[in-house]
Formats: sequence, C-alpha cells, structure tokens
Amino acid sequence: MVTQSRPKYILSGLAVLGLAACSGGSAGAPAPSSAISHQASQNSSVLRPGVPQLHSNVRATGLSGKRSAIKGRESIIVSDASNDVVDIFDAAGVLAAQLTGFSQPQGLALDTEGNLYVADTNNSRIQVYAAGFNGTPATISDPGEAPVALAIDRNDNIAVTNIITTTDGPGSVSFFNTGGTLLATLSNASFAKVLFDAFDRNGNLYIDGINASGDFVAGEIVGGANGKAITVLTTGNTIGYPGGIAITSMGKIVFDDQKNVAIYTYNPPVKGSLGTPIATTPLTGAGDPIGITFTRSEKGIWVADPASGGLADKALVSSADKYQYPVGGGSTRDILFSHGSQPTGIVLSRVPKQ
Repeated sequence: MVTQSRPKYILSGLAVLGLAACSGGSAGAPAPSSAISHQASQNSSVLRPGVPQLHSNVRATGLSGKRSAIKGRESIIVSDASNDVVDIFDAAGVLAAQLTGFSQPQGLALDTEGNLYVADTNNSRIQVYAAGFNGTPATISDPGEAPVALAIDRNDNIAVTNIITTTDGPGSVSFFNTGGTLLATLSNASFAKVLFDAFDRNGNLYIDGINASGDFVAGEIVGGANGKAITVLTTGNTIGYPGGIAITSMGKIVFDDQKNVAIYTYNPPVKGSLGTPIATTPLTGAGDPIGITFTRSEKGIWVADPASGGLADKALVSSADKYQYPVGGGSTRDILFSHGSQPTGIVLSRVPKQ
C-alpha cells in the first residue's frame, strides 16, 4: 500500500487524486498532477449553468464514523472523493450509513454476493466490505498504482483501472481474483490514463480514458481476466471526456461523456469500431456527470455529479441524480450533498436483512 501526504489524482471530471482543481477551490487545496474529471482538467468556466430540479434535499453531513443498518431495501451508494467517505442512502434518499477511512474513494462495484468494493485511490488499494457493510473491510493492495474504477465479472474476477501510476506513469488495467491475487496488468500506449471500465455478459472488459493529447479513447480486453491485450475501439461520434461505462442486459455498451453531459449507447463493436450511437441520452441540467449505474429495470440511470466540485459558486450543487433511460432530459430524482462534496462513484444495492 502506498501512503501519500496529500491527494494527487482523481477519477471524476474533477482531478485524479487532486480535488479542488478548478479555480475558486478552497484555500490551500493542492493542485492535481493529472485530471480524470473533465471539470478538474479545465477551469470553472466550463461548468454548465443551471441547477437540476430538486425533488429531495438530503445533505450528507454529520454522520462521520457512524454506520446504521439498512434492512432489506435497495440502497444508493455514492463515494465522496472530497470528504473521503462512502455514503449509503436508503431507497427514500435518506442517508442511513457512512463508511470512512479512505483517502479519495472513487469507483464502486458489487459482486454476486452483494459485497462492496471501493477504489481507495490515494491509498493504492481496494477496500472490500461484506454484504451489509458493517464489518472491518478486507484490503486488496494495488501498490504503485492509482486505482480509480473497478468492475467485477460473473466469476468475481476484479478489473481495476489505474488512471496513472503513483510516479505519474501511464495508466493500466489490473485483474485480481477474489482472494486479491494479482492475475495480470495490461496497458496500451494509446492510453495515457485509464479511467472507467465495465464487463459485458461474456466477460469482455470495456474501458475508456485519454491519450497523451487529452483526447477520448475507448478500448476492449477480449476475454477479460484471461485477455492478453487492450484493443483500441473507434466511435462514429466524438466523445468530449470519458465518464462511466455500463452494459445493458442485452449487451449494449453505454459510455458517459462528462464534457458533453450526455450518455451514448452502442452495439457491440465490429472490426474494432463501436459505430454510431444507437441512442443518445441528454443529461439536462447536469454539471459534470462521472459515475453511472442502471436501475434494475434499466428504464432509469443514476449519475454521480460533483457539479460544484468545491467551487465558490453556490448556485451549482453536488448531487446524485436519476434520469430516464434512454430518453434522458431533466433528472427525476436528486440527492443533494453539502457544498464542496464530490460524488464520484455510484452503485445500487439490495442489502440482505441483518
């Protein structure tokens, strides 16, 4: 495990392990050495005006160090990279529990048994909580890397995207088994930074990131944990900045675009190309959509949106928002966070009764 004295990068449109990257950040906040979030890699002028229509006003404050049981209902789990916590909301959007002890938590994933995996970016590790999230977490070490997102296949193999190394080297993908043993680490010169990932139902892994020029690049690892190389994929449209990836139950591949605040859906690639999107989902009112996750019906999609990202402009908010999929438009539900929070990763879980 690598311990660093201060955050250095981050997986949202915010800043790889470096939070208040935009002008107007809190005094004394470190500048990021690289940016995984579109906002963090730009100045505050790129933020789009407008606040989502608010349907609930839940502020994630005051529960540091406390955990309460969530019994038998779907929960909304959101990482807050700025406050170093993972917040667990009940189905009504009420903050029911909070996990602490991280240094810039970002990507989240659940395995087939409901165990929660957290990319603890600045600590170069993955924290694993048993279903129910009440016990001490197990640790998967990712030494020398800055893990920002993760995905889990049907065999519970874990794919971790390392945005960069802790010495500012290029990004990669590391595969671990359920025991935390490193199976392989793959890289491709086309990826200067690797940001997000998702497995399809056949175990193939899709990733996105940026090249040395800062342009979007997508890729596929055929065979996932058993794969041998990252293949670069082209798209028939331009994606401004990489965001979260999700796969539908029908095998469609969904990429979030942080810069253009939209989600694009593609058929599986043919001869290295994803082609033109078969659906475009506008996220009206979003500021910086980062992590995404489908509802069980796939008629809705939740987005982690740090929007304000620690900026002084209080007209913008940080939130987790639900949109209709694939039609998009304005959000239909919102969970607000206190000003300066940076919601980054998001998953939905049905927690077993205690």
